[in-house]
Amino acid sequence: MKESCIVINGISFEIKRSARRKTIAIGFDGAGYFIAAPQRASRKELEAVLQKDAERVINKLRKRQAAGMRREHSYTDGDSFFCRGEPYPLRISDGPLRFDGSAFISAPFENKAAAHSAFSHFYARRTRSILQDEFPAWCKKIGAGPKRVNVKDVSSIWGSCSASGSMTFSLRLAMLPAHLMEYVMIHELCHLFEMNHSPAFWSLVAGYCPDWAERRKELRRCSSMYSC
Repeated sequence: MKESCIVINGISFEIKRSARRKTIAIGFDGAGYFIAAPQRASRKELEAVLQKDAERVINKLRKRQAAGMRREHSYTDGDSFFCRGEPYPLRISDGPLRFDGSAFISAPFENKAAAHSAFSHFYARRTRSILQDEFPAWCKKIGAGPKRVNVKDVSSIWGSCSASGSMTFSLRLAMLPAHLMEYVMIHELCHLFEMNHSPAFWSLVAGYCPDWAERRKELRRCSSMYSC
């Protein structure tokens, strides 16, 4: 494994060293998890810290990130939800939640929890459908494919790739414009070759997505817009 990252429990932590840093800390910078360390800290020390504290810190970070990114919905007539980058109104009518291309339509929801569950199921199905249509072409183009793909209700990440070759995507991907979802797919596929965010990784991403930096900035800037 390269010095640039350490993989613990399937999660890659980029090593960020600094001559001014005195202590070791685990964090998340929007691009992924990292471990900040003094120049003198050995790899064994970093691995020991991650083995001891990674799960606890990640759970804390994810709760904080989810709270910060979550946009509150009223789930009433006129509320808006995104699909492929475009906002569409919710129309309260009858029947289960559905999307007709111009609006989301549903009978009144029993409560917010029930509404969130209905939208989560809708977006999970839509994200899986888009992945089935678009992901294989990118796997073929890049020359790699995951062993398994999961779609989950996670708001702290858009996608992740484990050292074992499994990928997890947020069900919120269906809310994104096509070019941003494309970036996420390319990003995760490139991790099958480089399990880090090193210059080599970004060079690989650039070969398939030359404007990756602009797309990454846009994704980070608008993340709070996309919630269910």
